[in-house]
Amino acid sequence: MASSPLNDVQHANFIILSLIRDAARADPGTACCRFGLTLAQLKAISDLPPDGVMAIVNGMGNEALFFPREDLDRLLQLPSAVSAVLVSATARLPARRAKESAQRPASA
Repeated sequence: MASSPLNDVQHANFIILSLIRDAARADPGTACCRFGLTLAQLKAISDLPPDGVMAIVNGMGNEALFFPREDLDRLLQLPSAVSAVLVSATARLPARRAKESAQRPASA
């Protein structure tokens, strides 16, 4: 069994960056919608050569580039038909941003 030179976080970053890059090259508009990225972000990823993707992945070390939704635990507990409807009706907010938003005092 061959071992990977990447740790689990690096492996996830590599797979997701590669998927986004390939999707962006095939259909940028759809890729923007599917991955929730701006055109500038998408262009930066799609312009990366394979060694550029690896350089970013290696440089990031244990830092994840992509984070789960804040409601992931709830979505995983629902039947798939219900979770699909709920996902389409709710805004995507990464868990870290959701926590920061909840901790900010409301403006008067």
